Amino acid sequence: MILIAAKLAITGVLAWYLFGEIDLAKSGQHLANFDVAWGVLALALVTLLFLIAAGRWLIYTRALNIPLGIGTAFRLYLIGQFFGQVLPAGVGGDAVRVWLLSRRRVAVGAGAASVVLERMTGLIGLLILMAVLLPLTFSYVDDTAARLTIIFLLAAGGGAICAIVVLSFVPRLIEKWRNVALVSKLADAASDARRAGFMLKPAISVLILSVCMHLLAVLAVFGLARGLGMEITALECLALVPVVMLISTLPISLAGWGIREGAMVAALSFAGVDNSEALALSILFGLTLLVISLLGAVFWLVQGRHPAPGATGEKSAVEAALQ
Repeated sequence: MILIAAKLAITGVLAWYLFGEIDLAKSGQHLANFDVAWGVLALALVTLLFLIAAGRWLIYTRALNIPLGIGTAFRLYLIGQFFGQVLPAGVGGDAVRVWLLSRRRVAVGAGAASVVLERMTGLIGLLILMAVLLPLTFSYVDDTAARLTIIFLLAAGGGAICAIVVLSFVPRLIEKWRNVALVSKLADAASDARRAGFMLKPAISVLILSVCMHLLAVLAVFGLARGLGMEITALECLALVPVVMLISTLPISLAGWGIREGAMVAALSFAGVDNSEALALSILFGLTLLVISLLGAVFWLVQGRHPAPGATGEKSAVEAALQ
């Protein structure tokens, strides 16, 4: 509850600050003049992005011998995305995916490992893209403090990945605690993640898919910017939007709202974009993600009428909470 309250507070403070500093009337005018055709293109790109993400997850589920087809993976992924948007907990959507797999008689350890690996390789892909684009990014970002912040974020992201890899070896250190159910499941998840994560072929495939996903996100943002009539180039978006995406992954606000808008306003200022335009762009991108995630709500409602194969008729605590 404390974490949820903190996220609500941070989201509220960020919104209050942005709304106080930016001309909301101008942002509203930009939104009112938005070219819907570009919005449709952005929706298509985000849908493709989620489909690729489901494919990335599918690669790891197969490496872990989890029986899942691309259609099912896409459906479960969107359900997770939907709950990630509406649940206060930062990992709510991921927990839902693990639970949905467990309903299909998939071991919790294997299911959790597949989700953690999918998430982790997404972050690695973004860090790689940002590192490659760093000279381009710094050609626009000429502020020393901003440059140091970007370098710090890259280093922190890399450190987080290294920490996760180290933790994957924890099972060897806690064998004597295996009789505790929770510890046993965490140990199994870590073992499965380590085994699948060090498979070279899946790792290379998912990293390529991850980079493609982030490029699609940049393209979607550029399309929305064109729809708003903004004077920003594709190259400027490529240089600056990945920074916004990395900052948005910080689990300190609700579904990234507030922090994404602040990051977008700050980043695009280096391309000479007006604050009101940048705010409108970020809101549109957030709404685009939300609209596609709503497909997950539809899948969830349909799935509620048709239980997953192997699911029992009894409702778990998670299911009761979600329904």
